[in-house]
Amino acid sequence: MSTQPRPAFAGASVLVLVLGSAAVGCRSAAEPGSRRVVGIIDNGGTGITPLVVPDTVYVQVPFLATVTTFGGACDHPDGSDVSTRGLLTDVTPYDLLPPPETICIALLRASPRSIALTFAAPGTGVVRLHGRSFGGGDVTLQRVVVVRP
Repeated sequence: MSTQPRPAFAGASVLVLVLGSAAVGCRSAAEPGSRRVVGIIDNGGTGITPLVVPDTVYVQVPFLATVTTFGGACDHPDGSDVSTRGLLTDVTPYDLLPPPETICIALLRASPRSIALTFAAPGTGVVRLHGRSFGGGDVTLQRVVVVRP
């Protein structure tokens, strides 16, 4: 029993078809029907840390916090609200979801973003990240930062 060789272009055709479908399915999330929601910070067991901050920072010197939200292939980061009072900073990230009828590739995607934060006084700073879990409940993660003069 012999098998016929596969045409060389067969693999390329499948790749073009998959990429073309993804491009059509993942239209711009900013189109009518898109929804801005508080981001999911439950990492779904990926091992990716949703909130990363330095251990030590300096008074009045901006530092970067990396905030990662998790969602589908067509979800996109859409800014964050940041509120700082003394040595406490609250961060709430947002994602833009496509209209409900949008067809997207079923995969879990991490969407990191960097946010500049500053503390005005020395001491022990706290950065709290407010978001959602995959089940829809609220989640708050917290990291402690030493703020040096």
